[in-house]
Amino acid sequence: MPEASAAAEVVLSPGVRELLVLSDSGNHGAAMAWRIPSGGQRSLTLPLDEAASDDIEGAAWRGGHLYTLTSSGAVRRFSPDGRGGLARDQDAYPIAAPPRVCDDLRAGNCGFDYEGLCLRSEGPAHAAERCVGYAASRAHGTLQCLVFDHDRIVIDTAVRPLKLDVPRKALSDCAFGAAGGPAADRLLVTTNVFGGSTTYEVGESDGALTPIGVMGTLSNEVVAVDKDGALYLFMDDNGPRSFARRLTCSGW
Repeated sequence: MPEASAAAEVVLSPGVRELLVLSDSGNHGAAMAWRIPSGGQRSLTLPLDEAASDDIEGAAWRGGHLYTLTSSGAVRRFSPDGRGGLARDQDAYPIAAPPRVCDDLRAGNCGFDYEGLCLRSEGPAHAAERCVGYAASRAHGTLQCLVFDHDRIVIDTAVRPLKLDVPRKALSDCAFGAAGGPAADRLLVTTNVFGGSTTYEVGESDGALTPIGVMGTLSNEVVAVDKDGALYLFMDDNGPRSFARRLTCSGW
């Protein structure tokens, strides 16, 4: 799998749980589905439109749909096509207005430079929590609050972003655990080499970070947690294969 940049547990065929891992720019929607929990993998390609780049940096599964986010701030939505793949049912659209997204959605690593997308499996978890999820900005080290505007996810500019105490340009992904699992309400972030490739649980009230004591890759790019509570970390080193770790975790 080249340049892993996003991952989420999905169900593309009835009763079959898979970890879907997506490549970033230059790979034209290339993806891999790894069967949970014991393996077996297959290749997929997301049918991207040309309104935004293929620099997919975040992915989240919610309500039977896959949402993806590019570094420029473009969201696309995909749904199972009935043949084990995905069909695009929402073309690329901006998650907010400039300057929170790039003027040209076909650009990459610009503006807020989004590196992650995380959505609650059902949500919000409590009535007091307005955000259904977050977009992780590498440029600002923040989690931008997301809400639904009809069937689109957008940034709620009325909610102050969660500012994380991580080094500049270190934030590399965010995730909630998969639906029905022990970590479904846990918000995680991970950092690249500039942040020590460390994974944290985030306090949503104040952005406080609690390190999770697991060994990372050389430079964490992706974090995901499946329904069983297993934690996945992927490294993107611009090579043809992406190093990964899968850790069996308890105590969520």
